Amino acid sequence: MSEDRGTVTALGADPEVALTRDVSWIAENYPLGGGRNVHVSVFLIRAEDQNILIDSGSFYHRESLVRRISRATAGEGIHSLVLSHSDYPHSGNIPAFRRRWGDFEIVASSGEPEIQGLPYARRSRIGGSLEVAGREIDFLDPPLADRSHTSWIYDRASRVLFVADGFGYHHADDEIGLTSRQLPNGFRSEEIYTFHRDTLIWLRYADPAVLMGVLREMFAERDVSWVAPIHGNPIAAEHLDDYLERLEEGVRRIVREQAI
Repeated sequence: MSEDRGTVTALGADPEVALTRDVSWIAENYPLGGGRNVHVSVFLIRAEDQNILIDSGSFYHRESLVRRISRATAGEGIHSLVLSHSDYPHSGNIPAFRRRWGDFEIVASSGEPEIQGLPYARRSRIGGSLEVAGREIDFLDPPLADRSHTSWIYDRASRVLFVADGFGYHHADDEIGLTSRQLPNGFRSEEIYTFHRDTLIWLRYADPAVLMGVLREMFAERDVSWVAPIHGNPIAAEHLDDYLERLEEGVRRIVREQAI
């Protein structure tokens, strides 16, 4: 994997964190209590003269997202929305965003958007690709997902892989809005483990070797600059192997505990 450092700005006064020249993270946080949190974020792609949003975020963050997306796009808003899947933390703001920014294009995460309650959405196909606002977007079969009709989204131009719901992380209060390049002590194995244990219940029945083999093959087949999780801190290419090792430890621990 080649490294694309892009630019990274601090969360705070700025509405976004830049991962590459044209992909930004709009990090929203949901507190779990006890100093632990989970991100429920969206990502913005600037495609020539159009703006693509990956997921719409949760209604819990609606006002903040409208404000921050407006600032990040100089008031233009979004022209296309690509969904990872359609449960509420990912699609809950579609009606509000359409009232705000008009009848923009929506790309569903499956070939049957009617089943997802999105009869007006454009269809995608797992294993296929679409041109969205001039960008070539691949739709991948997700090895880590909590719902059917989920896809992972790979933007060929930036080489960013947007994922849900795997690759999440229970971050501390002072890690909100930090990428893997900014985490002072890197990812903690315990917080990778607890996220996947609590979010992907089926993992207790998985074969860790098969699962990790599929994941590693996926990354071997494409040049990924960043893994951009909806529920985690973005992972730069140079930190991906470390994250995968910790994820494998967590999955093996989940399976082991189920067997006891």
